[in-house]
Amino acid sequence: MRRLRTVPFLAFALLLISAAALAAPPTVDEDLGRACGTVETGPQMLAPDEATIEKWIKEHRIAAGGVIPVNIHVIYGRNNEGNVPESQLDRQIAVLNSTFAGRGYNNGSQTGDNTGYTFIKNSVTRTYNRTWFTMTIGSSRESQAKNALVVNPKGSLNLYTCKPGQSLLGWATFPWSLAGNPNMDGVVIHYASLPGGTLAPYNLGGTGTHEVGHWLGLYHTFQGGCNSDATCSSAGDLVCDTPAQGTPTSGCPSSKNTCSGAGNDPVHNYMDYSTDACYTQFTAGQDSRADFMMGTYRPLIGSAPAKSTPDASSPEIARTGTLRATPNPFNPTTEIEFALPRSGHVSLRILDVAGHEVARLVDGVRDAGTHHAVFEARHVPSGVYVAVLRGAGIELTERLVLLK
Repeated sequence: MRRLRTVPFLAFALLLISAAALAAPPTVDEDLGRACGTVETGPQMLAPDEATIEKWIKEHRIAAGGVIPVNIHVIYGRNNEGNVPESQLDRQIAVLNSTFAGRGYNNGSQTGDNTGYTFIKNSVTRTYNRTWFTMTIGSSRESQAKNALVVNPKGSLNLYTCKPGQSLLGWATFPWSLAGNPNMDGVVIHYASLPGGTLAPYNLGGTGTHEVGHWLGLYHTFQGGCNSDATCSSAGDLVCDTPAQGTPTSGCPSSKNTCSGAGNDPVHNYMDYSTDACYTQFTAGQDSRADFMMGTYRPLIGSAPAKSTPDASSPEIARTGTLRATPNPFNPTTEIEFALPRSGHVSLRILDVAGHEVARLVDGVRDAGTHHAVFEARHVPSGVYVAVLRGAGIELTERLVLLK
């Protein structure tokens, strides 16, 4: 087996597939093993404890979780291999929404923490390129593909499907690497790991969930091994409600305890190496860490203003004004209410996730007080938009979600 290259600030999951498994789709656990590694040249990125993060969210009026537009890039090879149907892409988005809501793969009963993150399919590209189709982590092929295909990396998730070389299952970048190299940001997964793919028992969409977990700032549950038992906030996966774990999990054991500290290994956690069907949960601690990392390093996605409906005569409005849309999400119209602390020339614009103006609802002088405008979106595609109110001494934004 070839050794993986060291690549700064990347988290990735890789699948070791035997030659026989490549010749015929595997159907049992013994044929496959999920193996994954985190390669990072810098120090681990710490986050405050859960209570401190909750206080930070409240003080900054940040909405925990957020809507993440996903730009999917399907890269395929000879004989149309990997040119997966739209239905599989839709199922992967559905799996992300269900798993990050704590309801497993099929939106069933609550099995884990509801992180508050939701995903919408924002765009799809399809590219035939035999070289990019078998790209590997840190390679020139990866760089070429991402630089050519990337869409709005600071405001969305770029998800690439291909057939990675070196038997890789996928990889993802961490939030803190975004600023240094935004075009390389995103998640890469094996096309056959999509829901309904041929890589059983890794074909329920769990690879996508695992890698997006890295993209949100989560480490593997077994990172640091048993050394993280007593120092969960400064060692291991830096999350205190995932028990220390000495080794990654293979298959789906009924239970496993590799460390002497309290608690069995979190074999059902999406950040372990269990089979897809074994995955059931993220924890509250992982949720808090993701909120902090997204709010800190991906502010266009992770720092959405929390919704509030203060009285129009409140001192808060008198100082800062307000902006809110109802309903939100919406289809096809939403009413935007805004309150001004003083009279003046104001503009109310609607921007798409790339920053392009799609509508200008207000552009003129308005008196102090509460006003209303209607955004009619029959002729724009589903997706995430931003309402921007500027003037009269204020500048406010509100995220809008159009679901058709």
